[in-house]
Amino acid sequence: MKKIMLSCLLVVVIACSQTKSDHKDKESTIIDTLKNDEGIDHSKNDVTEENKNASELGKIDHYICYTEDEQSDLVIWISFDDQGKARQVKYKGMTTAIDLTFVKESDNLNPGGPYPVYARYYNEIYEGKINGVYKLTHSGNWDYVEYTRGKDAKVFNFTIDHNADPYGSSPCF
Repeated sequence: MKKIMLSCLLVVVIACSQTKSDHKDKESTIIDTLKNDEGIDHSKNDVTEENKNASELGKIDHYICYTEDEQSDLVIWISFDDQGKARQVKYKGMTTAIDLTFVKESDNLNPGGPYPVYARYYNEIYEGKINGVYKLTHSGNWDYVEYTRGKDAKVFNFTIDHNADPYGSSPCF
């Protein structure tokens, strides 16, 4: 329900913004909405030295390949370190991967259920700035990605591709 309400609110915010001159106001509203609804502060666009310190990150352990739910030709892989944290994302057709920085992890979203469901939130870092937000959800043997693009708040939903060597030691492309 919360996800539906957030989506509706974002549609209204986007529809109300009609000129390029109010783009910054729209971006601030979207960031405030994400901050308030998810408890994450996305208002800090600069990457801190702490987030850049690669020596604190674990080595790459595995990759998961995902396909966008509505556009099957839109494919990504995400690398994970030996501590289960996402490190980078790469879109099929791109030459380089994009860094991810960990923001927070949710409590079990399925208390009392047959298996725990967890979500981890990451900022996408491009040219030293936050470019978007990834929510990675793990539920049983299913993994999902919800990506909110920073410039226009467009949301993309991805699901693990179980046919592409899930949890493999190398990227799927």
